[in-house]
This record gives sequence, C-alpha cells and structure tokens, in this order.
Amino acid sequence: MLRIFVERKVRREIVRRNFIISGLAFVGILALWYVDALSGLAHPFRMLINNIHGGLSAFAMQLTGGAVDSFTLSDAGAYRITFNGGMDALTMSAGYLGSAALGSLMFFLVNRAPHLVRLISAITGVFTIGFLALFIRPAETGDLISTVICLGFGALLIVLGWTGRGDINRLRSRKSVTQIVLTVVSLMTGLHILLDLPAALSSPSTVVIDGVETITNPVAYFAENVIPALSVQAVAFSWAAIALALMGIAFHFSIVRRLQQIPKNDDIA
Repeated sequence: MLRIFVERKVRREIVRRNFIISGLAFVGILALWYVDALSGLAHPFRMLINNIHGGLSAFAMQLTGGAVDSFTLSDAGAYRITFNGGMDALTMSAGYLGSAALGSLMFFLVNRAPHLVRLISAITGVFTIGFLALFIRPAETGDLISTVICLGFGALLIVLGWTGRGDINRLRSRKSVTQIVLTVVSLMTGLHILLDLPAALSSPSTVVIDGVETITNPVAYFAENVIPALSVQAVAFSWAAIALALMGIAFHFSIVRRLQQIPKNDDIA
C-alpha cells in the first residue's frame, strides 16, 4: 500500500513539474519576442524556428510542383523566399500551420513519450545545422554572431541527444534537461504565428529585390491572392487560433490527461 501511494505521488509530481515548466517556458518565450530589451537574445531563436518554417515552406513548394530558387535571412531573422510555381494555398500556409502542427506533435511526444526525447533532440539539431549551412548567408544578414549561436544551439541539441541519459524523474539529470530544452523549442515552433503576429499584420506581402518579386509575408500574400475576401487580420488571427488549438490539444493529452489518469489514493485499502 505504501509503495502504491509513493508511486502515485511521484507520478503526480512529474506531471505537475511538466506543467510548471511548460508555463514558465511559454511566458519566457513571449518575453523574448515582445520585450524590446530582449530582442538581441531572441534573434538566434528566431533563426532556429525560421529554419523549420522555411523547410516546411520549401517542402510544400516542391510537393506542389514548384521550384525553390533561394532562401535569404533578413537582419530581423525572417526569411525571404524566392521560388517558381507551386500551389499558393498550400505553400503560403505550410510555414505557419505546418509549424503549428509539428510543434504541437513535438510537445506531445516530449511530454508523453519521454523515451523519445534524445532522438527528437538529435534530429532537430541535425536539421538546424544542415538548413543553416545550406540556406543562410551571414555576409548578407550582417549578423555572423547570431548565425554562430544558432549553429551552436544545433550542436547542443545533437550533444543532448547523444549523451542525454539519466533519470528523467530527476530535474538535474541530462535527460531531464533535454526534455526542458525541447519543450521550449516545441512551444516556439508550434506558436510561431502567434509570435510573428505584429509582423504578419503590418508587413507587405511582397517586395522587389534586384528585380525579383520576393514574398516577405506569407499571411498577407495568402489573404491577397488565395482568399481575397478575407483580410490580413482575419487570416492571421484564424491561423493563430488554429495554432493555439493544436497546442491546447497537445497540452491536454500530454499533461492534463496524464494527471487525470492517475488514480486517487481513496481506493487504497
């Protein structure tokens, strides 16, 4: 009886810890994005999640018959994508909505299937370094330091994936640290549209660079060219609502539901 009581208490503490970590991570991410004094620290993280955004957009372009000409990172940490062809309805939404789905799935797996955290960490790190190496040009962004930091973060994810052993129930174990880091990454990825709302609502859909029309705001481009009946605000807020809903579902089934499934101690005789 004592053993069952202790096991249930430990399980509750683990789930509650995941709840607190997720809440603190969410508040910290919002601060990074919206507090001007922290903008310098946020820049490398913008690069990290834009890697995923850019990769999903490129995949959608290729999948719908288009061809990607180039990716260029601006000094604000946002992608400029030049391409030919593709289906606008999918390519313009793939970055933000794809990130929402991927980030929510990652959050669910990290908190519901902790035995996968090392694999997820390694894959995310390899992708980060590979995508930076292929598409980011530090000379054009004028920000070599942020590029190096982002590469270092990718390397850290690989190291955590390779060496992140230990008891995940211990907060200071390397595996537990890996889980915390991936929780932050998954929240940033899944809520990317929410973090980019100010830019999505104010930036033009395209600009002309060296005679080439380049999309700088896929939300505005989607509103103007895919569903002209909708305003930019309507598209942006609907995508943000979808992202919040997906993350809410992931949060419910990975944390809240787990807490609810732990039997109460009343049934211990």
